[in-house]
Amino acid sequence: MVKKFVCAVFFFVSCLGTFGAGLEIIVEEHNGALTIIWAEGSAGELVIPGAINDMPVTAIGKAAFAGRGLTSVTIPDSVTVIADEAFAGNDLASVTIGDNVVSIGRQAFARNKLVSLTLGNALTGIGRGAFMYNLLGSVVIPEGVTTISGYAFYSNRLTSVTIPDSVITVGNAAFSSNRITSVTIGSSVSEIGDGAFFNNRITGVTIPASVSSLGKKVFDVPDIYVPDRGVDYVDREGVVLYTTAKNFDAYYASTGRRPGRYSLSGGEWQYEE
Repeated sequence: MVKKFVCAVFFFVSCLGTFGAGLEIIVEEHNGALTIIWAEGSAGELVIPGAINDMPVTAIGKAAFAGRGLTSVTIPDSVTVIADEAFAGNDLASVTIGDNVVSIGRQAFARNKLVSLTLGNALTGIGRGAFMYNLLGSVVIPEGVTTISGYAFYSNRLTSVTIPDSVITVGNAAFSSNRITSVTIGSSVSEIGDGAFFNNRITGVTIPASVSSLGKKVFDVPDIYVPDRGVDYVDREGVVLYTTAKNFDAYYASTGRRPGRYSLSGGEWQYEE
């Protein structure tokens, strides 16, 4: 049986030693566990309790805290699921996610001001656009994550990325439009989507043997695309491939999709034996 009720719990924000307005939340109870499904009001710093009225808070519902003026949030270990858009459209600069959160939904933290992000150790899936449009300069993706969905970290300020060995899929544009100069791809990654690292500053990459599907323009940089500089390679079907355009995916295909180290020098991708 599912029950909904207004919970008279207020989270207060401290500003220059005074207390401002709080949040009134609505929760849904199912089998003795609570999901926060809505919040009214606004607040700055938010610490979500692990339990309310002796019942554990195990989920944050869709858009539950969207657009509530939050500047930081701490999510307790009791929570296992963060739904779509749960914290979207705030002013979040800092987020700490508890060690039992398994999945983070679509655009859950999109359109904030994140510069600090701590992901929990139980995490297996990062949803589409979960952290897009933020200011992250670095992120540690926990071992155990298997899926990084499309646009997950699109348009941040990341300078390097390490994809752990547990990851199988990196979605379309997952790390596009950052400032990445180096990337380490884990040994279990089998699929890298279109534009996964598009519009960055990557000059070298090692493709593991596990990769069986590589999308279009994975490592491309659009503002130096030069399509008329001549043919560098032709694939087995006679399709023209360019390396001068930094089309790594085309060059990778032209090598017979050999795993190994590739580096970019003078506008040309080179395979390092």
